[in-house]
Amino acid sequence: MKKILTGLALMLVCLTTALAQQPIASTSGRPNVGLALSGGGAKGAAHIGVLKYIEEIGIPIDCVAGTSMGSIIGGLYSLGYTPDEMAQLIADMDWSLYMSNNVDRYYQSSAIRARRSTYLFSVPFGAGDFEEKSFNILSTLPGGVINGSSLINLFSQLSIGYNDSIDFRQLPIPFCCVATNILTGDSVILDHGSFPKAIRSSMAIPGVFSPVEWNGQLLADGGLVNNFPVDLCLNMGADYVIGIELNEELRTSPEDMKSLPQQLSQYLSIAVQNNRNENRQLCDIYMHPDITGYNMLSFSKSAIDTMVMRGYECAKSHHNELMQLKKSLEAYGPCHKELKAPRVKAIAPTDTIWLTNVLYKGVLPSDAHWLISKGGLKDGTLTTLNDIKDAIGILMGTEAYSSITYNIYPDKEQVADALSHDPYKLIITFELAEPHLISLGFRYDTQEKAALLLHLGINEQKLSGFKLALDANLNYNIRIGGKVSWCNMGLGDVNLAYRYHNSTMSLGSLDTGSFTVWRVNHHNFSLYLSEFHLRDFTFAFGLDEDLYSNQSGFSLTNVLYDGIFHFDLSRGFFGAFFHSVFDNLDNAYFATRGWYCHADLGWHIDNRYLFNQWDLGFLDVNVSAQTFLSATPKLTFIPQVNARMILGKNSGWYDNIIGGTVPGRFLDHQLAFIGLVRTIHVDDLAAIARLDIRYQLASKLFLYLMSNVLYTSDWPEPSFNGHHFNYGLALRTAYNSPIGPLSLDVNWNNFTRRVGLYMNIGYVF
Repeated sequence: MKKILTGLALMLVCLTTALAQQPIASTSGRPNVGLALSGGGAKGAAHIGVLKYIEEIGIPIDCVAGTSMGSIIGGLYSLGYTPDEMAQLIADMDWSLYMSNNVDRYYQSSAIRARRSTYLFSVPFGAGDFEEKSFNILSTLPGGVINGSSLINLFSQLSIGYNDSIDFRQLPIPFCCVATNILTGDSVILDHGSFPKAIRSSMAIPGVFSPVEWNGQLLADGGLVNNFPVDLCLNMGADYVIGIELNEELRTSPEDMKSLPQQLSQYLSIAVQNNRNENRQLCDIYMHPDITGYNMLSFSKSAIDTMVMRGYECAKSHHNELMQLKKSLEAYGPCHKELKAPRVKAIAPTDTIWLTNVLYKGVLPSDAHWLISKGGLKDGTLTTLNDIKDAIGILMGTEAYSSITYNIYPDKEQVADALSHDPYKLIITFELAEPHLISLGFRYDTQEKAALLLHLGINEQKLSGFKLALDANLNYNIRIGGKVSWCNMGLGDVNLAYRYHNSTMSLGSLDTGSFTVWRVNHHNFSLYLSEFHLRDFTFAFGLDEDLYSNQSGFSLTNVLYDGIFHFDLSRGFFGAFFHSVFDNLDNAYFATRGWYCHADLGWHIDNRYLFNQWDLGFLDVNVSAQTFLSATPKLTFIPQVNARMILGKNSGWYDNIIGGTVPGRFLDHQLAFIGLVRTIHVDDLAAIARLDIRYQLASKLFLYLMSNVLYTSDWPEPSFNGHHFNYGLALRTAYNSPIGPLSLDVNWNNFTRRVGLYMNIGYVF
């Protein structure tokens, strides 16, 4: 009996396998037409133009095989999207987002915003398997520049109803795509499983996108082994194959190999040239659209529109061949497009759906509870695809996860609610990021010369627990610091921090008009509470101790008033502080909208008088506000104001210092003043009103006209050089480069009446 059951089981397996491998058949009995789409990155937009013409003349497509970008276009077409819909989708996509790991600044927490606008790059890493003493840091580095989770989410959103584990032959038009198993070098045919994951695997360009794990295999771009899968169309049962190839012939001139896109295209051409000619010969109709002047990364809307049109014109040039094919098909009866299943239900980003069930996978229950409160996605809520996208963006903005992907499924156990909202299930899958982080920043300017910023964050990318951060700013004015934090998702962070700053500056006075080189060592110890992963608003409050040491050999009083000589070489101050920032700018350096505001309140008392009931110390208040008003797409007005006031019995160490382009460069409380490269002392009250007018000369090139006016407690008495009004002017050119802003200022002020130059290369820190 056991042998009989075993035999029946084997027969059933064989029968199931045979049925799965049966070629597709048209319902009309006519020959099948297959479509083979090659890879080519952005050049794949030409596929859409070919499909548009094929549909216009009425040739049905019965199966599609694609590689890389061909798998995206072919997959969408197999779901039932029309060429016009696909052209609109591709043109409207923000490819700068999908072709990177960047999360829009809107979704980033305040800490992440600060890091992204400071460091040239950051590399996450783990410590390996500590139990086995391997400490293999290199094995935990990213497998590619882009993890591709945004693309998976996009494909999932576009394939609702067909994004589960399915047989791709059951799609409205049967489909398969090609990937490469980089463990063996073999071609892998993806014709069942997760549709979004299959598309993502087929386009995983090595070194650009991280490879995809699939049933024990590690998959990368199918173009490495079969970039023009005509043979797969034939295996699916196609009697006629229309092949569209986008790859160019091998370049033979070094002049044509200078850019990264050109080199990537050449690598793929080398990898697939052996089977390319064979597959060309298998085509009944072979098309090669002219995409001269465009490359794999030409994702601008104008480029996409042009390549769609070129694909259309290419298909039109094959009109006679296509009409001959149509005539052969019409011999079996009327010829029209056939869908073997209902086309995908396209849900608009603003359509309201009913989330009957939301499941969080890959996170602890305690973390899931916090994530639900953060993103707002929970059972029984009405939402839109835009809301889901926003929630995922917010959760990705924590950078605690290397990947967050989601699938939306129709809930077949529920019926639409009373307002006809369709029911859906949502499954969100999280992959933890490597916990530690190394960051590097570099800057050059004419004030501090070359500067190198090093950062080590231990457990920095964890949501909660102990964290350690070490920083070193190596330049003319050295800064080092460290911070130990305990992060609690409910109560915020508890921090113990230390900072050291060695500063040398040229300090002058409004009263004397003279400048003296002043050298100061500043140590700061602080214990404080801070917010946890807020976005537009951040705050911190606690206690601190400032230790100042004058290394100049003369006192601050002597520097400022040039008369009384005290060897005030060191002083300590105990205090409390509150720091807050509101920031909803759309860009850290070249914003076009939003506000940046901060308010700081500090209380200080000289350590000598800490327990003196007659000395209550003094307060310092610092507030600023800046906004960006775009009058036209190229013209932006940037008004701002910054004011600082000392209340109570003051120490000279906290007097207002203004000057320089970057605030806080020399002392924490230094205020920037455009037009004055050096710094001046202005006593207990300083208010600066500033207006910048920015004009965009080119896509990344800007011109600024900058002006600011200083009001001090000395006004309206004449100040420096007898002036009642103190002002500065500057003309700046700036370029938004990949390594940060490049800028050159020509400035002037009525303090010194001298023209100055200031140049900056890189992010400001």
